[in-house]
Amino acid sequence: MRSAHSIEGFTRVHMVGVGGAGMSGLAKIVAGLGYEVTGSDLKPGRVLEALEDTGIETWIGHRPERMSEAELVVASSAVPPGDPELVAAEKAGAVVWERPALLDALTSIMPGLGVTGTHGKTTTTGLVVAAMDGLGMDPSFLVGGELVGQNTFAHLGNRDVFVLEADEAFGTFRHLHLNGLVVTNIEADHLDYYGTVVELEEAFALVASRANGPVLGCIDDPGVQRLAQRVNVIGYGTSPGATWQLTDLHHGMGDISFRLSGRGQTVMVRVPRPGVHIALDAAGAIAFLAELGYDPGRAAAGIGEFAGVRRRFETRARIAGVTVVDDYAHHPTEVAATISAGRLGGWRRVWAVFQPHRYTRTANLGPAFGAPLAEADKVIVTDVYSAGEAPQPGVTGRLVAEAVSAAGGDVRYLPSIRSVAPAIVPELTEGDVVLLLGAGDVNSIADDITAALGDQP
Repeated sequence: MRSAHSIEGFTRVHMVGVGGAGMSGLAKIVAGLGYEVTGSDLKPGRVLEALEDTGIETWIGHRPERMSEAELVVASSAVPPGDPELVAAEKAGAVVWERPALLDALTSIMPGLGVTGTHGKTTTTGLVVAAMDGLGMDPSFLVGGELVGQNTFAHLGNRDVFVLEADEAFGTFRHLHLNGLVVTNIEADHLDYYGTVVELEEAFALVASRANGPVLGCIDDPGVQRLAQRVNVIGYGTSPGATWQLTDLHHGMGDISFRLSGRGQTVMVRVPRPGVHIALDAAGAIAFLAELGYDPGRAAAGIGEFAGVRRRFETRARIAGVTVVDDYAHHPTEVAATISAGRLGGWRRVWAVFQPHRYTRTANLGPAFGAPLAEADKVIVTDVYSAGEAPQPGVTGRLVAEAVSAAGGDVRYLPSIRSVAPAIVPELTEGDVVLLLGAGDVNSIADDITAALGDQP
């Protein structure tokens, strides 16, 4: 696939919506390549402060008057076409791209190693980076979450090795030039864009078929099994037919270990994070690098030092014998995996505080959250985090709460996230873990719980 875009000939790049994880990472990469980068966003935050610390000028709000100097302007997918800066840039004769166009340009000069899938792609991308660190490499990377060890979403290191999250949302991954691909799983999601599961799977097949290198997939997953019927997929997983097979899984307090065997090689792997899903992600990372010709033993050693990703089973607090964990899970499968990890972690009781994400996802998947959430000992459901969507009549968090109740779960519906901590803190006891689940601002409850527990006699 030839690139339709090039950043050659430009000296200045402006990023609209630079506060998002993907855009801020791209800003760092582009600045590292020697371009003068500026960025704007509607809200202040830690991400913008971090960009300023690297020398990237940012501002809050719209400054269309600054666009008279613009050469190339790149807009986040969340930015509407009528944004004042975009309008001004077009009037000034600047080239205006959406984010996928910039990814097209960058991966044409730094061919990528991609990780895609409905769930687990951020963690798996981080695990590939950790494994490469174990190999003594300095990979460039672009991840959809902040890597704890590096405290960043992106890094420009070795330009011949560019590890990136290949996001299926809005068809973004169709624009990437890849020298290899990992597919963690394929499930129904983003159907507001694709329309049907058939179209979604077509997109995954297209991207996999274009990869100029090995395509690995978790063959335990039915969606990946269907992909393997259309594209050559090297399977990893617990299934007997996997080329790279996990066996001898052992669950510890906060970690998981296993044996990974394939191509006549066997390595022992320990991941300092709990859950079978994490083990599968780690296996995919190691198998991927092995298929690319790297030493799987050294890759496994790097994964043993994995510090995690922000909001992916991230421990936010341990106080008064209670552990508070923040996790980005916002799909039924992700919720099930995270609660399972909590169950296997050795805690006395598992609390799940779930904030549904988007009205469209809640309308489509609300009932499907019932059974996974009911696996927790105690469940709190808040109202929907809109993510900019307009409300839909009758679509609230109550839909999810009712599904949990129907599945036999012990559930309460508390629409306001600020009401959660006062309601549950008096009931928390030593040995409990509180899982804060969702892609919105449910993670802010961690501070509320910590403060309330700290104030107790």
